[in-house]
Amino acid sequence: MNLNQVKSIPKWTQSPSSPIFCSEVSMQLDLGTSEVQLQQQVHHLQIQLELERQEHTKNLQQIQKFQALLQYITEQIRDSLDDRKLLTIITQELVDLLALNRCQIELYNLCLTSATVTYEYSYSLPHCQGLTREIADFPQIYQSLLQRQIWQSVEIMPGYHSSLQLVSQLACPIFDNQEVLGNIWLIRETEASFGELEIYFLQQIANKCAIAIRQSQLYAKTKSQAKEIQKKELHKYEFIKHLAQELRTPITNISLAIQTLESLVTPVGILDPEIVSQLLQILHNECGRENKLLKDILAFTYLKNHPEPPTLITIDFANWLSPIVESFRDVTSCQQQHLHLDIQTEIPAISTDITELEQIITLLLNQACQCTPPGKSITVTAGLNADTVELKVSISGVEIPHHELLQVFQPFYRIPKYSSWQAQNTGLELILVKTMVQHLNGSIHVCSANSQVTFIMQFPLRPVF
Repeated sequence: MNLNQVKSIPKWTQSPSSPIFCSEVSMQLDLGTSEVQLQQQVHHLQIQLELERQEHTKNLQQIQKFQALLQYITEQIRDSLDDRKLLTIITQELVDLLALNRCQIELYNLCLTSATVTYEYSYSLPHCQGLTREIADFPQIYQSLLQRQIWQSVEIMPGYHSSLQLVSQLACPIFDNQEVLGNIWLIRETEASFGELEIYFLQQIANKCAIAIRQSQLYAKTKSQAKEIQKKELHKYEFIKHLAQELRTPITNISLAIQTLESLVTPVGILDPEIVSQLLQILHNECGRENKLLKDILAFTYLKNHPEPPTLITIDFANWLSPIVESFRDVTSCQQQHLHLDIQTEIPAISTDITELEQIITLLLNQACQCTPPGKSITVTAGLNADTVELKVSISGVEIPHHELLQVFQPFYRIPKYSSWQAQNTGLELILVKTMVQHLNGSIHVCSANSQVTFIMQFPLRPVF
């Protein structure tokens, strides 16, 4: 074909214009790209949803484990009063449940000046159970904890573990409506801090710990009070038993004397006037003994159950003491005993109840006269000790065994006697002395060594009632 004969090219064979063609191609490419991106976004959302589902499942499982632990703790508190066992179990369970390296429970002392790690569970060294931390050494930490606030930190712990870089620590206070009792410490090798869910459940466990500790304390207090009541009841029973024995002795002697008198007194007359005179003396002595015993019992009971404030009088103690001690001079001379009064320093005026103080000194000197062997000494020493008057009554030639020193001021305890003078000793004299000394806001104790017994008393110069 001759090209020159071709006038025109058919329309269907002609190519489209360039701009329209590029636009259509671009639209097709954009649609393909959007579809790919959409598929990627859907895939990403699927992955995100799966992760959230897994996290949600994990949280549900953790909540179930926490709830199971709380239920177990509640049952243990209900069934047992032993907080030691429960708190030990809690530290172990928290380590396993929260994947911890260490869990500690520390308890404060009464003054809230220190905290001791009382319970601990750990997979690694060092073990800190028994370690005491002084609150003043960690003011920033314990200031928050004592205000019942959570404390959390992430920090480097050099030397704690050879491969350890960072540890996350969480401390939760244990408290009730009365006071702060201690803290639960969680330690985990991680850079991430503890989550809200973990903190929430740890606070619930801390509340359970507070209940367990307080319940155990109340039980221990109740048990101690029950023991104290039982001890007092035993002492009361022993007192009544000894009292019955003391009362029976003079009554028995009186009864025997009366029976003997009856046999000596006949319608004809008295068979032996001399024996009758001796029997009457026995009756007189035993009646006096019975009367003194009843008088001491009444005085002891009154001072214990119905004490009244002492009647205070200001006296010159040295001048007041001297005649009371000297009144025993004749008795000690007759028994070949040596009586000494030693006022060591100048004693200022003292306010006291002179009636009770005189009874105290008289009772002690009576005891001394009965217990001191012939040739031995009774020494009364008075002096000033700080703001108190110190009064000592020392008896030489006699010694109280060490294991009996705590019994000296118990009812019916008797120091061994060497003299028969004033033998009507009821056994209540020393407990009366202690009761009256305490009534005057004073103190008394006894010591014994090297064949000597010393009663040491201290009285305030200006007692306050």
